Amino acid sequence: MSGRLGIVPIDVLAALIIPRSALNGRGVWSSTKSNRDLKQIDSICFCYKNPLSLHLSCFVVSVLTMDRKKKNSKRIVTQKICKSEVTENSNSDEKEAIKQSKENLFIAEVIDVYSRLKLPLVHSMQHRSSDDSDEEDTIELNFWPRFVFVSNLCPICIERAEEICGFCGMVSYCTVKHMKQDRPKHRDLCKVLTEICTIGGGLSSLSELSADDYRVYRLKLIEIVQYRLDRPLQLWEKEILLYPRVCCSCRRFSTTLKCCPTCGIGLFCENHDGGHEEWCREFQVFRRVLFMQHKAGHVDPEIPDTFQKEPFYLPDNFDLLMSQLYGHSTYYCDMDCYTYCSLSHISTIPLTALYSMQISCLNWKTIDTFVVHVIGAEFQFECINLHVWEKLFLHLLPNLKHLKLMFIGPELSLPAVPLDLLTAVKICSTCKSSGRRVNVSFHPGKVYHDFCRSKQFVEPHLVCLFNPGLYRETGFEGKDTWPETIREFCKTKVPVCVTSYTKQEIPREMIRIKSIADDVETILEPRRNPFASIKPDRNFVSDDTAPLIYKNYYLAIVRGKL
Repeated sequence: MSGRLGIVPIDVLAALIIPRSALNGRGVWSSTKSNRDLKQIDSICFCYKNPLSLHLSCFVVSVLTMDRKKKNSKRIVTQKICKSEVTENSNSDEKEAIKQSKENLFIAEVIDVYSRLKLPLVHSMQHRSSDDSDEEDTIELNFWPRFVFVSNLCPICIERAEEICGFCGMVSYCTVKHMKQDRPKHRDLCKVLTEICTIGGGLSSLSELSADDYRVYRLKLIEIVQYRLDRPLQLWEKEILLYPRVCCSCRRFSTTLKCCPTCGIGLFCENHDGGHEEWCREFQVFRRVLFMQHKAGHVDPEIPDTFQKEPFYLPDNFDLLMSQLYGHSTYYCDMDCYTYCSLSHISTIPLTALYSMQISCLNWKTIDTFVVHVIGAEFQFECINLHVWEKLFLHLLPNLKHLKLMFIGPELSLPAVPLDLLTAVKICSTCKSSGRRVNVSFHPGKVYHDFCRSKQFVEPHLVCLFNPGLYRETGFEGKDTWPETIREFCKTKVPVCVTSYTKQEIPREMIRIKSIADDVETILEPRRNPFASIKPDRNFVSDDTAPLIYKNYYLAIVRGKL
């Protein structure tokens, strides 16, 4: 909801648009031009905004099949260690050996994201097959990451840059060749940046500002530059001012800053050599993700597809879970940093919901119907990649026959696609044959307390608020609608999962809930969410305490007292 916007004005979140001319006949972006060239013109895309990081990507309807389409089944087949069946004639030693080998099937080496930093882009290992008897209407949404500016990475190739623009001193390049190549695009902005920030001393007193004043000051600089240019800045241009080339410790602006040799992101003056060990590894991941994103564009991670015979209890660790589900899969072992981060990014919502269910619902092993309400939903945040719910929720709970997902939010804006296609979730033939299903419903333009009084309301088993910003009172369209919604979801007496981008936000969320609803009990105290996204984004709203943020980073679970 609007709480996500924080202090960042809407114009800072202006969308990059993919022109129709850049799309081929299948609706896939085929332009070879830099994605910095995209203009705000006729489009068929949706915008993915992360206001805390100002990290925005463009979503394009890449395939829209209105006719019947043969289904492509996707399945990762875990390597079988033991292919033979245990016969009655097998001796006890053989039976024990086979039993042990089966137990070892899911004991694979745990490989975290840092161990994947140097791996090349992984190639698909999926076997696709057509089932002529199983046809369905489908829609596929793909997104194309936008260009992200980093002051000490070359804007042409995203390599480490040491050739600094001799005029504005705010953009750097890997070589003089790339500097000359970018000069026509950079010239007009460079002139204004030089006048305001360099000659005019616009960045000379940053170290004297408080953290909040520093954020406001950067936004004011954007307004001034836009006024001087007589045009709105593109998002990557705004990032030049939002994340300027200054010392990480004292905010000193200088062309002689030294770059951290390990992560290639942190900058320091001669008085502050290093000092960002806490974030250096995360910045290594951030840099690698940006580089591979620039080279490869969108990646579609293969979701582990395993059927559990017994209810699967999630381990308290994303890396361990993936090693268990993928087993000895070559794809898992070869997965690169970017693909692994993307996997966590599209998995975090269903896994966080399942984790919350297992903590707070006593009957999670036996329940056959489960209803989830997602409050404050936005299509580009919570409502894409719905197929992941089947593989990372339904397939892990063999007792569950019907999973119903209800997305509610005043800012939930649906694309111009037939609703039956938009809500269709591909279900594998095994689930279909056993009557298992995932039902999705969207309730756009509604605040939760109004939805609860409507005919569409269905009693939930779990309520989820993903990174809602409850503590902000800016509200929706200038009105703080959270108090009534908080009272309403506490009345349901069911577990309520609340997440946040940072450690500092989650206590404020809890304080807001308890200040409005007195009869609230805490099921899970605020803690690191083991199934948060591990794909880093830059943080603007609270960059003084956390320069990088992660989707669903912290988690708490509350419930209205029974």
